[in-house]
Amino acid sequence: MKTSFKNKLAIVFALISLVSKQEVQAQTVNEGDRHEIVTKLADKLVDVYPFPEISAKYSEALKKAEAAGRYNNLSEDELASRLTDDLNKAHKDVHLRVMRNEQVYKSMTEPQAGGGNHREDDSERRANYGFKKVEIDGATSTAYIDAPGPFYGSKEAFEMAAAAMNMASYSKYIIIDIRHNPGGTGQMGRFLSSYFYNAGHEQFYLNGFYKDRKQDEQEWTYAYVPGRRNPDAKVYLLVGRGTGSASEGFAYAMQKLNRATIVGDTTAGAGIAGTYVALKNNLIVFTPFKMVVGPGTNVGWEGTGVIPDVNTGKADALLATRKLILEDIVKTDKDSITREAAQWVIDNGNMAANKPVNIKSKYNELIGKYPNNVSIESAKNGLVYKYRVPGKPVESFTLQEVKPDVLVINGLNANIAPNSSRLYVNRNAAGKVESFTRKTMMANGTIYVAPQQFKKQ
Repeated sequence: MKTSFKNKLAIVFALISLVSKQEVQAQTVNEGDRHEIVTKLADKLVDVYPFPEISAKYSEALKKAEAAGRYNNLSEDELASRLTDDLNKAHKDVHLRVMRNEQVYKSMTEPQAGGGNHREDDSERRANYGFKKVEIDGATSTAYIDAPGPFYGSKEAFEMAAAAMNMASYSKYIIIDIRHNPGGTGQMGRFLSSYFYNAGHEQFYLNGFYKDRKQDEQEWTYAYVPGRRNPDAKVYLLVGRGTGSASEGFAYAMQKLNRATIVGDTTAGAGIAGTYVALKNNLIVFTPFKMVVGPGTNVGWEGTGVIPDVNTGKADALLATRKLILEDIVKTDKDSITREAAQWVIDNGNMAANKPVNIKSKYNELIGKYPNNVSIESAKNGLVYKYRVPGKPVESFTLQEVKPDVLVINGLNANIAPNSSRLYVNRNAAGKVESFTRKTMMANGTIYVAPQQFKKQ
């Protein structure tokens, strides 16, 4: 008897369907295991969650849901998701979550060959132990440290942190970017903070309390850190919605110590430290067990997040911070050249928001020929700065007002930086244009001033 192609196809689909049903059935958590998971989860929360009244709500919610059959006939993934949902309905804690993770479950319940988890070590290495880059801007004496984390507690992670802090140790301004740092070990924040205090001036950093208040822990900055400290640096921490847990603790503590300016958006609000606990059937739970708060208070950032000192919302916190630093340089730096360079950069940043002016009408007195083959001419859209070298094409650059009597020569010396050359109008007592001075911001932040004033020929 021959089987048609159509019948063969139907058989194949039936087999696929049967296999799929068998796979689903194989993943479904049986009644005994399900009850053990729910009971272990409820008991663990009652044992360690720092707020007894909340842990009681969790336990009651889980047992009621089990009795109502909410956890029947679910796969491991479905059960993890539903348990997490029910816990969040009882009380929202962004740390507390149940998940299915076969690899982590095995690492917690089975002996590891060689005494260690090499996959975890590889993941730390690929993340460069939580530190991405360090950039030094000598012109403004600013160090930018990008630390997307997470904050690891390994020897290599602290070595990387020490290397970053030592690269920044001679900078007047230090920016640490933790906008995308989900957390990790709280020891790393304490370690970084310690570089901003002299030895012997250790600070009460954060306080952690447990359900059993006899176990409360005071966290202080460290008496020793490798390399050079920088107690006089002005510190800026960049935060955002992606800043969580231990990285929030770093920002919170530095803010409460008045040791850093926090810039960005409100953080995640995960203020209860926790650890992973293996349940059963490849399910694990991240269980909060220690509430972290400021010194001398029961208030932390749980549920509220760290509120920035300078709230930029969705705007770029790094750009906002660089502007804050430039403004501070203009206000406080003793070196006039450094102050002028900082004001130059601020002016460039404000150009886009300046009210448009009629350059041709406002600065028509500039039109004419000047020494060194320079001329200023009228053009359709304003004024152009022209430079003529015998045997070469004439170079033309449009003029744009930066602020009254200061014009950028767009494109001149663009190899140094955009908007790097300016024309400063010099007027007599009657307000009539007499000449102009040309200045160029060099790559190292110094300002070159042309040796002669440009007067009309």
